[in-house]
Order: sequence, then structure tokens, then C-alpha cells
Amino acid sequence: ISVILGANGSGKTLLTKVILGLVNLEKGRVEVHSKKKIKLGYSPQKITFLRRNVFDNIAFPMILDGSQRSMIKKSVNSLLKKFGIFEIKQLSARNLSGGLGQFVSFVRSIVREPEVLILDEPSSNLDINLKNRMEDYLISQRCKKKIIMVTHDLFQAQRLADEIILIENGIILMKLSKKEFIK
Repeated sequence: ISVILGANGSGKTLLTKVILGLVNLEKGRVEVHSKKKIKLGYSPQKITFLRRNVFDNIAFPMILDGSQRSMIKKSVNSLLKKFGIFEIKQLSARNLSGGLGQFVSFVRSIVREPEVLILDEPSSNLDINLKNRMEDYLISQRCKKKIIMVTHDLFQAQRLADEIILIENGIILMKLSKKEFIK
């Protein structure tokens, strides 16, 4: 798990968008060391939901992939149960509270079982219960996928990070192991 830390406006969100290919670089490059196309999961800081229910919003990335309906239903229902939000699956995603909406966005980011998961401030509005569910999942996946997470929460960075990247004014100042950062 790589955690990106920096002050507001330092370029954390921009860096995630560059990694995702949503923003082109004027100079420099992003290198991916893989011979195959990598499946990405992304939960942005500013969430956008379709005018549909929670189930359909979580299912949307699988629909775009052309997954079979039976697989979509099985995967989404499994995640809804796993994360304890099955009872809200028919609610309008756009009418959820900020924290619950953010959590649904997180669940949507993992529905495709991505190899690389990019999370931009994924827990800033979450209550402790939802935050713990998300963090437990991330810890369980740290050896199975690359996780890149932007946060302002230093304690969360210490709990989750294997490496911490400090950024300021769009420049990566340093990349440290968690032990080096704590020192």
C-alpha cells in the first residue's frame, strides 16, 4: 500500500489522475511494468453517481466490461453482504449521506477485482464503522494488489502504508518506508 501525503493543493489528486491516464503530462512519464493490460479500480474524492440505485451504481463498471448479468448480480450482492450494506441496495445512490455515498464509491471501485486500486481520500467522510470495514479490506488485499491511496490522515497512513510518498507543489519530495516515516 502506497500512501500519498501532502498539503491541500500539493498535487495529490492530480498525481492519481496522471497515473489513471485522465490527465496528460507536459513532461515526464508514468511507467507501468506489466506485459498485459492492468485492471484498475478508482474511487475519486469527488463522487459521481448515476441516477440509479446503489446496486446499479456498484454494478456499472462490470456492465461497461460486458460481464454477464448473472456474474454481475452475484458479485455485487456478495460485496453488498460482505460490507454490510445489502439493505440499501435499492436506495437512490444520489440520495445517500456523504459518508455512505463515499463508502458505496469505494465498493464500486473494487467490484471488478482490480489489480491496482487507486483511492483519493476514501475515508474522509466515513464513520468509524465504515472506515474500519474499508481498512480491514485494504489490509487483507495488500499482498494481492497494488493500492495507492491519498489521505490527510497521518494515523491512517501509519496503520496502512508500506510506503509513504510526500508531495509538495506537484513534486514528489520523498518516498519512505513506514519505518523511515515514523522516525
